[in-house]
Amino acid sequence: MMIWVGRFIAVALAIFLVGTSFAPPLHAEEKASGYLDAVDDMPLMEGLHETGEGGIVFDKPNGRIVRSIAEGRVSIDAVRRFYVDTLPQLGWKRARKLELIDDLLVFDRETERLEIEMTKAHDGMTEVRFSIEPN
Repeated sequence: MMIWVGRFIAVALAIFLVGTSFAPPLHAEEKASGYLDAVDDMPLMEGLHETGEGGIVFDKPNGRIVRSIAEGRVSIDAVRRFYVDTLPQLGWKRARKLELIDDLLVFDRETERLEIEMTKAHDGMTEVRFSIEPN
């Protein structure tokens, strides 16, 4: 019985190590913790959570309009870095010429435009506003 238990533990440990060895290491502040409720392919950076305020979704014949707000104790630089690194992997192309203020990111994908605005909020929180609309 003890031999079987020992083998079971060894196999379980091997499966765990193999399964985790293929994932690229990320800094804790840069992991995705899920996705926006209204947009199933828009990652929500770890440390951010949706506030429930401003959540709007409209499906129109020429595209969708989505507004969502998230906040968390993360730096604006970390948020910027996360979305600049992550969104191109999901087909979004950055439109730098449209970023008219410092804490704004603008991306285009197919027929949609995504704007991500980051601001310092209350008590050291950072607020992130997501806006998607037809391009």
